[in-house]
Amino acid sequence: MSRAGKTSPWMRYEVLLDAQRIHQLLTQFASDPVGVVVDHPLLASSLMAQLESAGDEWVLRSLPAFSRGPGITWSNLLTLTQGGQQLQMACQGVGPDGQSLHLGLPDCVRYAQLRGENRVSLDQVAGVCLTLHPQPSIPIIAEPLDLSLGGLGALLPLAAPWGPGEPPCPVILQLPAGTVATTVDVRFMTPDASAWRMGACFDQLDPEQRGLIRDFVMDRQRDLRRSLMAPQSLVS
Repeated sequence: MSRAGKTSPWMRYEVLLDAQRIHQLLTQFASDPVGVVVDHPLLASSLMAQLESAGDEWVLRSLPAFSRGPGITWSNLLTLTQGGQQLQMACQGVGPDGQSLHLGLPDCVRYAQLRGENRVSLDQVAGVCLTLHPQPSIPIIAEPLDLSLGGLGALLPLAAPWGPGEPPCPVILQLPAGTVATTVDVRFMTPDASAWRMGACFDQLDPEQRGLIRDFVMDRQRDLRRSLMAPQSLVS
């Protein structure tokens, strides 16, 4: 089915070069079966596979279709998809069983997240604070990075005792026009210099909370458009 004229839902792309973050994402993808697409016309459909660590490399197993298909080379780009996340990397070769693909130890991957809502950066935005309460007696002060009606991104201290797989976490998001007290589900947690970079989705928002976040996002988008259209000041 043609997707011409439609905007791809994969909104946030990053090229990752940090070996530790790449390893953490691959380990996360290895927890459940992944969808695999090979950039080759004879293997256009998505297949399911299991990503495994095999000592000094990563391997995709249980792929019977790869034992067939004359003319296929194994330097093609691979796309792995799982739970609203996507990784793209080069294939290093097909296994001798014809049912596995070898990825080596990737030193560069393209990472994308599925986002269905407009998200705005919170860089240099005053009046926005975020506190997480994974345990009632241990509040975590986080640095909010971006926000949408679907969720938020933030930096957490390295000592934060919380991450993916945990129950929904209560959070308090302070915006200039009001406070949103809700819960979030963590989608990823990756090391970022001296902190953890977190991506989370709101568990539930009531109409008033959605309105508060929607108005903030729209105001922020207008501010960003004005800043882009404003003439550059001359510094003598």
